[in-house]
Parts: sequence; structure tokens; C-alpha cells
Amino acid sequence: MKKLTQVGVNRAKDYLFSQARPLEKALFELEFGEGSIDDVLTQLAAFQNSDGGFGRALEPDMRTPSSSALCTEIGLRMLAELNVPSAHPMVKSAVQYVLATLNPDTQVWRVVPWDANDYPHAPWWHEENDSVARAFDNFRLTPRAGILGALWIYANLTPAGWLDQITEETVKAAEQTSNTEFGSGGDAFVYAQRLAEAPVLPDSYKSRLKSRLREAVDAVVTRDPAKWASYCTPPLKIAPSPQSLTADILAADVQVHLDYLVEHQSLVGNWEPNWSWFGSYPEAWDQAKLEWQGVLTMEALLSLRAYRRMER
Repeated sequence: MKKLTQVGVNRAKDYLFSQARPLEKALFELEFGEGSIDDVLTQLAAFQNSDGGFGRALEPDMRTPSSSALCTEIGLRMLAELNVPSAHPMVKSAVQYVLATLNPDTQVWRVVPWDANDYPHAPWWHEENDSVARAFDNFRLTPRAGILGALWIYANLTPAGWLDQITEETVKAAEQTSNTEFGSGGDAFVYAQRLAEAPVLPDSYKSRLKSRLREAVDAVVTRDPAKWASYCTPPLKIAPSPQSLTADILAADVQVHLDYLVEHQSLVGNWEPNWSWFGSYPEAWDQAKLEWQGVLTMEALLSLRAYRRMER
């Protein structure tokens, strides 16, 4: 069993402080230093627009400054994980944004805004005759399930009865999604799991989601370490901590993946994305890759700590 040494932790810290976004630096200080939630919120606020939604490449693969459901799911999730109260202005405006932008006919959020093509973006976010909707199953789980996971934390800001109605539709969508569709690489499983893991989600929904996702996990996860350098769903992506929904099923695979993380920290302290933009917008990809390296480095450190794979 391999552990990240204190030298490795220091290298990661040095990398984050020299190369990462201020948001990841603040998160590192909160988790491993003497930082505060207020410091993180100050940096997160830089990604929130006047309409309440988050954008501005909070998700580095989409560079439009406009608000999006994709980025707002990330922002709301961070606010919920930081236990920011519902009375906080950042929370209230973000919830107002998602309530205002829900498609009333389909009851889903379009994952990226219509102006995404006007700015550098990853190929999978390129819109061509509703290609994004087709690629992401008409947004029934992506990003809807993730947004709902955060909204249950802030249920007092939503209309009475509405959250139950849309959650029921989303749980049904998960139950109707085949193992093949879950394993197709669109991250629908990850979004559904975020909803299932929401601490205040009613048990009637949680039990149904848990059952369906545990059935599907074998079709989703990539267990072969030889494939982890290419885009896939390795164990820690869906079991980043021992409290994750499927951590017990993936226990042996997670241990192999943790060894892999320790082995694949770069000499300068970061971890690399296992995807690219395939030559599109090369200068923008260089920037996005740098930002992803900061995000992935923080994720790696948190998982290594959660599974007690850091030397004391």
C-alpha cells in the first residue's frame, strides 16, 4: 500500500500556489492549512454572474462567461458542501437562477448555454443541431440530478411541492437509464450519484437511486489501470471517499487506484487530466488544462487523505 509522502504533499502545495486558480489555492488552505470558508467564497464569487448563475469557465472545458447549468451545478454543490446557509446572497441568487432557467415544458436544464459555440470549448460541448441534447440524453440526469442534490439542501428556497415533483421525474429517469447508457462516458452516473448522496434527500428517493446505481456500477467503472491514462471512469471518480455510495463495491479497485495516484503524481506535484480537446483551440486548451490540473490535484489530495493514504 503506497502513501503520498510529506514531500509529495509539499510538491502539490507548491504546484497549486504557483500554477492553480485562486479558487483551488483557497480550497487547499481551507482543507490543509489555515484558510477559511470566507476565503473560498470570495474566490467562488468571481465565477458568479449578476443573474445568479455561475459561468466564467468554472468548468474549464467551457470558456463562455455566460451562466450555465453546468457551472451553476458546480457552484451550488460547493456552497452546499461548505455548509453555506440558505440566507447567504450567493446561495439565494444561484437558486433563483436555476428556478428561472428550468425549461417548463421538459423540466430539465440545458447543460450549456446557446453561446457556448462563440467561445473556446471542448468538442463535446459543441452545439450542432441539438447534438448536445442527444449526447446527454436530453439532460434528464446531466446536470439535473446534480442540481437537485444541492437544491435539497436549500429546499426552503424552492416552491412547495416542486422539489418532490421534479425529483420523482429524475429518479424515474435514472431507473429507466440502461447500464449501457450509464457506461457511455457522459457522466450521467456521477450526476445521479450526487443526488443519491445528498444528505437530506428523502429515503423514498434515496433507496431507489441507491439500488439502481449499485446495479449499474460494474458497467460504468473502468477497473484496468492500463486504461486510466485515457478518458474513462476510474474507481475514484465515483468513489472518491469511503463514504461514497459504491465505495464498498469498489473497495479493492479503489486501493489499486490510490496506488496509481501516488505513482502518477508529476515531479512538480500535480495530476494530469486524462482527456484533451483533440487539437481544438490549442491556446485555450493549454489554459483549460492548467486549470484542470489544479482541480484534479485538489481532488487527488482529498481522496488520498480520505482513504488514509498520506504519510503523517
